[in-house]
Amino acid sequence: MPERAGTRLLPARVVMRAPHPVLQGLLALAVYLAVFIICYGAPLLSHLDVPMLAQAYPDPNYYIWSWQWWPYAISHGLNPLYSAQIGAPAGYNLAWTTPTAAAGVLFCPVTELFGPIVSFNLAVLLAAPISAWAAFLAAQRLTGRFGPALAAGAVYGSSWYEVHEVSVGQANVCIVMLLPLMVYLALLWRDGELRSPAFVALLAVAMAAEFYVFNETFFWTTVLWAALLLIGFVVARPAQRPDIIRLAKLAGLAWVVSVVLASPYLVYMLRHAPATFAKVQPPPSLDLRDLVTPWPGIVLLVIALALAVFAWASRLTRLLVIGFVLIVALALGPVLVIDGRARGQVPWELLWHLPFVVDSWPVRLITFANLLLAMIVARWLATPDRNRLLLASRWILGLVAIAGIVGHLAAGSPDSAIPHTTATIRPTQAPLPTFFTSGEYRDYLRPGETVVVVSDRGNAGLLFQAYTDFYMRLSGGYINLAFTNPSALPAPVEALQHPTPARERQFLTYARQAGVGAIIVERAWEAPWMNIFSQMRLESTPVGGVIIYRT
Repeated sequence: MPERAGTRLLPARVVMRAPHPVLQGLLALAVYLAVFIICYGAPLLSHLDVPMLAQAYPDPNYYIWSWQWWPYAISHGLNPLYSAQIGAPAGYNLAWTTPTAAAGVLFCPVTELFGPIVSFNLAVLLAAPISAWAAFLAAQRLTGRFGPALAAGAVYGSSWYEVHEVSVGQANVCIVMLLPLMVYLALLWRDGELRSPAFVALLAVAMAAEFYVFNETFFWTTVLWAALLLIGFVVARPAQRPDIIRLAKLAGLAWVVSVVLASPYLVYMLRHAPATFAKVQPPPSLDLRDLVTPWPGIVLLVIALALAVFAWASRLTRLLVIGFVLIVALALGPVLVIDGRARGQVPWELLWHLPFVVDSWPVRLITFANLLLAMIVARWLATPDRNRLLLASRWILGLVAIAGIVGHLAAGSPDSAIPHTTATIRPTQAPLPTFFTSGEYRDYLRPGETVVVVSDRGNAGLLFQAYTDFYMRLSGGYINLAFTNPSALPAPVEALQHPTPARERQFLTYARQAGVGAIIVERAWEAPWMNIFSQMRLESTPVGGVIIYRT
């Protein structure tokens, strides 16, 4: 074909096309998976069938139990929001806990094939990379650039808070990919690639799914999305405000639909509200130190400040920066904390006394702040600059931040419980007793028999019950701080750690009333229980890494 007049064909060797957006998305996901697993998650990947995450604490094994409970309850026609399998004799109301129902149901096939331990470990392992990928999608749609979006995903998915929650197995807090996906849907609608009905439907499903992951995050999503829409309206040009109003109306409609989808849970939750709640005082707040340690946080804050200074004329910049500052201020909670010490109340501390806020943990809001910070980084790197030196400075600053994030991810600090550090994942020192793994429990326990499990492994009873697919009923068990003891032991059993004749009688009375047939003591932590139960002259049988005491 002859060349058209006035056109000029480039040599083939310099004609370059960007990969298709789908291929870019797959490449980004592969990068996040590879970096996270190589730098941090390899021990978990190689021990998927072993309880590994924060086994000194009760929460991870509660989520393992929940992963098994949801498919079990659904397949047996049981109410999944109430379990008579734990907390014998009365059972436990699960509606006011954090069972991460959406994740448990989504991973049902994995649970069915490989068991709840593998299913839970895999879900937590994938949480950070997939959250990073979701942020990448939003940032790429916002900027139209692959590199800046890739950096944004790393900022969100590998933040110190996200990685810490992964390391301690807090599934309800580390599964946060739905938040950037909501932003992505809004941007698709803005660009005319998603019609309003489809936008409302998809956003409603995302919001409802977030409710079924963690209803506290759903609440704050509602509040903060409304606040960001208001900020966007204020900073927008007059010609843009009708579109923002329309977006707010569609988002509001989606929220109503999401509440309808969540209503079975919500109605049961409100109808069965406990009379009292145990308070966590004070609620964990963001320590200002955590914004600058680990040190990449300093670089990220410099980028946010630089974007505000050099691009304040951009209304998008104003939205991102003002929103970020607002959310960080809220995350500080009612009391300003610096380097672990309370420094006095903040001016807006009365906010934290409102009915729907009083039991929230302010520090969890940092996830929303990290999402805006990721968009700020993408915006910073994507802003064109004719001055090559200034453009290079942008990328140098951004790459230093990303290198620091990856370096901190790889370094880790073993078993740290300090939020701004990373905990190394490693197998528990005590493997599961062969009493359960070999199936010996069937020879010593009757199906449905009520037992008490004593162990320093956090929430061991729920772990063993889930592993055996609810072969035994459990007296005690931990579901959250508001209702249960972190030891997961019934109060009369816990009191025996300091035995007296009166406490022994109380225990035996409780055992009869609750129908407890046996006490299972994990041998790795048999002291001082072996002496206590021996003095009570309970019949004992050591087998498969446990000691069974008949009541």
